[in-house]
Amino acid sequence: MMRPPALLGMSPPPRAIGPGRMAPAAPAAPAAPAVTPERAPARDFDPDLLSRLLPPYKVVVHNNDYNTFDEVIRVLVKAVPGMSFERATALAVEIDSTGAAVPYVGPKEHAEAVAAVIRTIGIKVTVERDG
Repeated sequence: MMRPPALLGMSPPPRAIGPGRMAPAAPAAPAAPAVTPERAPARDFDPDLLSRLLPPYKVVVHNNDYNTFDEVIRVLVKAVPGMSFERATALAVEIDSTGAAVPYVGPKEHAEAVAAVIRTIGIKVTVERDG
């Protein structure tokens, strides 16, 4: 179905005013002036203030005697954003040799989410304030 020209953003066709005569189309409304939105003044980034307001938390994975290296590596790759297989393998070795490792540091809510996924294999995980 064809839509009326006004709905398509076009001016309407000229109107007939008599036999064979056409009136000129009504002039289009003037375009609105371009308005540039004002921006808030740029603020300097203060990392100290940010770390006081949103302190970083670390996820600590503790060693145990029943999870295999493969289980730990797989869950680290799954749980930690951007975790590579190589990094997960190095962390699994660190967990086994030192008793614990920190695979993630970030906002508390993200750290809790990472820890929850890691806990699904039954390994002990703690979330602690970093620093």
